Amino acid sequence: MLSMPNRKLGVKTKAANVRVSIVVPTFNEEKLIGRTLRNLRAVTPAGTQLIVADGRSKDRTVVVARRFARVIFEKGHSIGSGRNSGAEVCKGGVLWFVDADTFPTRAFYQGMVEAFRDPAVVCVGCHVMPEHASLARRVFFHFLNFIVAGTVAAGWPCIAGSCVAYRRKDFEAMGGFDTETASAEDMELSTRAAKRGKVVFLYHVSVPTSDRRVCQLGVLGLLKDWVRTTVMFLSGRKTKAYFAPR
Repeated sequence: MLSMPNRKLGVKTKAANVRVSIVVPTFNEEKLIGRTLRNLRAVTPAGTQLIVADGRSKDRTVVVARRFARVIFEKGHSIGSGRNSGAEVCKGGVLWFVDADTFPTRAFYQGMVEAFRDPAVVCVGCHVMPEHASLARRVFFHFLNFIVAGTVAAGWPCIAGSCVAYRRKDFEAMGGFDTETASAEDMELSTRAAKRGKVVFLYHVSVPTSDRRVCQLGVLGLLKDWVRTTVMFLSGRKTKAYFAPR
C-alpha cells in the first residue's frame, strides 16, 4: 500500500521509501501539454512533484503548463537538455520522464513504484503505443516494442524516453542524458544504466502516446527514421538534427 504522499517531495511508499518526481520536457506543445499534465495528476497521488522543462516555446505551452506544474527553462535546446534541466530541480529519489504527448497509465505508475522497491533497480520502462492507429500501424508498433523488450532481455536495453524512470542517484552518477545529440539519447542512457544495476521492462504495461509522428511520417517514414537513428547510435555518431516532433 502507498503511504500518504509527501506534498513537498513527491510520492512516498511505506515499504521502500520511494519518492517520485516527474519531468516533462516541452517545446511548442500547447495543443497537448494540458492533457498530458492532467493525466499525470490523475494517475499519481496528490502532491507529486511535477516539473515542466520548457525549451523557450513560442506558443502558449508555458501558460497552460503553469496551471498544473512548476515550469523551468532548459539550459540548452535538445530533448536531453530539457530532461536534465528538469531533473536538476527534482527532490524525489526516482525521476520519471514523460514526453509532452504521452499519457501514462496508473498501471505504469504502480508497476514502476513496485519495481523500485528493489534497491538494485536503476531504470524502469514499458511498451509505448500510438493512439487511434490502424491495425497495420499497431502491428508495426507491436513489432518495435517486441524489439525493445528483446534488448532488455538480452542485457543491452534500448528503452524509449517517452515514458521511463531512473533512480536519481544513478541518473546523476551517469551524468544524465546526452545533451549533444538530437535523438537516441534515451537508448544511450538505458544501455549505460544496465551497467549499474537492473533495468526492468514492464511487459504487461502499454502506455498510449499521440499518433502525430505516425500521421506525419507514415509507417515507412517511421521505420526509415528508426533504422537511421539506430544505425547512428550503434556506430557512435550523434544526430545533429531531428525533424520529427520532440
